[in-house]
Amino acid sequence: MSFEFTVLSDERFIEILEAWVDSPWPKTTEDGYALRDRFGWVPSEKKPNVFTSDVEPDELSASFTSRQGVIGSFDFLLTDIAPEEARGESLADALVIYRHFCEILVRRYGKPKQRKNSNGHYRSNFVTSQGVGVDVGGTIAHVSCVVESPEEMFIASEYQRLVAKEYISEDE
Repeated sequence: MSFEFTVLSDERFIEILEAWVDSPWPKTTEDGYALRDRFGWVPSEKKPNVFTSDVEPDELSASFTSRQGVIGSFDFLLTDIAPEEARGESLADALVIYRHFCEILVRRYGKPKQRKNSNGHYRSNFVTSQGVGVDVGGTIAHVSCVVESPEEMFIASEYQRLVAKEYISEDE
């Protein structure tokens, strides 16, 4: 099956980064709703923190998490999702797209703090000067981005520190 990804434009990606990543944190759920509306994404009727995205305008394909009214993370697609029958052939294209978005992030935020490549799953983790995490991931099915608040990044680093000191085990 021949399949070609729909890919978020570079300009739109940068616009999203400027609004979600580079602007002040913490962000409230009201900030998240305002950003969702600013980008023209349509919310779920039942869960307003789940909404459409540019590359999947007819599907609920982006969302943010929040705790006590403060956003913890925001995730969105950089490509649409390949149909199951095309996934074997789509890995090479997904990898090219993933690397392209990583290059944009390297120019904005410097080298990634961590890169992973495991069984056709690629992930690069970037951290901005204000402590916001930006993770780009690619698989045979799609390429996506997750933005993590400075608070979430702190919690994750504290967890890793406690595991490294053997105060807790990794499965706790």
